[in-house]
Amino acid sequence: MRWLLNQGYPLMILTAAAWSGNAVVGRGVTELVPPIGLAFWRWSLALPIFIAIAWPYLRRDFPIALANWPILVFLSVISVAMYNTFIYIGLNSTLAINAMLIHTGRPVAIVLLSYLIFRRKISAVQGIGLLIGLAGTAAIVLRGEWNLIAGISFNKGDLWIAVASFGWAIYTVFLHKRPKIHSASMMTFAVVIGLAFLAPFYLWESIYVRTVPVAPVSFWSVGFLAVISTVVAYMGYNKTVELLGANRAGLISYLVLFFGAVLAIIFLGEELAGYHGAGGGLIIIGTYLATKQKKED
Repeated sequence: MRWLLNQGYPLMILTAAAWSGNAVVGRGVTELVPPIGLAFWRWSLALPIFIAIAWPYLRRDFPIALANWPILVFLSVISVAMYNTFIYIGLNSTLAINAMLIHTGRPVAIVLLSYLIFRRKISAVQGIGLLIGLAGTAAIVLRGEWNLIAGISFNKGDLWIAVASFGWAIYTVFLHKRPKIHSASMMTFAVVIGLAFLAPFYLWESIYVRTVPVAPVSFWSVGFLAVISTVVAYMGYNKTVELLGANRAGLISYLVLFFGAVLAIIFLGEELAGYHGAGGGLIIIGTYLATKQKKED
């Protein structure tokens, strides 16, 4: 584990694989589990896991976190309270194809925000890699039928997804400003803050919309999201940003969609087609080209 936590590219692949299940599970339970409740209990279950991992470091890191509370609150609200909640809300009223197409713009948004805010330059090779990866993702999402682009319509769910994706791009760009504390401590403090922001909205949803059902689907979906798509994925992503920089870490978005297609084949019964191979190949090539530069300062 210590070796893996210091290897940027293997960690990027592991993080993408862990995160890919988030969309599959989120889409699968939208009609049964309310979105804010799904996000709230996902983080609530993940919190004691983060505490257990961070326990040796919490007392040491707390004063540092307190001294840097503005950036910590900023990152926590975006990553914990906002991102997945908005995704789950959006999936209640949008098509999966729309959501995935919107997500493909996230790496580009990260690169542009990095340039606009911190003046981090993008090389020609990296730009080409981003475009190739974007094309590969689109090939998978559109199933190789490019004429489907003309027939896409957008609704309010798309706006939720777009705001969530843009928020994640902001989180990634500013993550290097995080307090210099252990990654598990960072996530523990972030989850506590995020849950404090989520709690009033969760209570409102429970009273005026619907409650999270006490049923097997709630337990397995929340459990999977908490352990795999939260603890493994978030700690992996934060470490990837630390090792590789924001621009290259943003390429995880392409890999997540590639792994998501594989999971859809395995668990949802979708058939393997030529566009999966073509799109996956483009994603791999694009990721390779986009990472052929020195780590950002």
